[in-house]
Amino acid sequence: MIREVIRPQQTSITIDIPQSYINKDVEFIMFALDEKDEILDIKQDDLASLGGALNRYANPSKIELESSAWEEHILDKYR
Repeated sequence: MIREVIRPQQTSITIDIPQSYINKDVEFIMFALDEKDEILDIKQDDLASLGGALNRYANPSKIELESSAWEEHILDKYR
């Protein structure tokens, strides 16, 4: 993985791609670092609304088991 923070001085840049990335799918993502907090806020809002949307499917008798459900599943699977 290559990560580089730059401060562009013009509207175009040239990227040298490592030989090991040739013939592979690569992803380029560009955002201003001061936008990162905005992106994280959006994701938190999405998670909150998703939880609310799924709340109607909750089984109240199972809610107290949620905190240990994953651990119990793994223990049962590999015993």
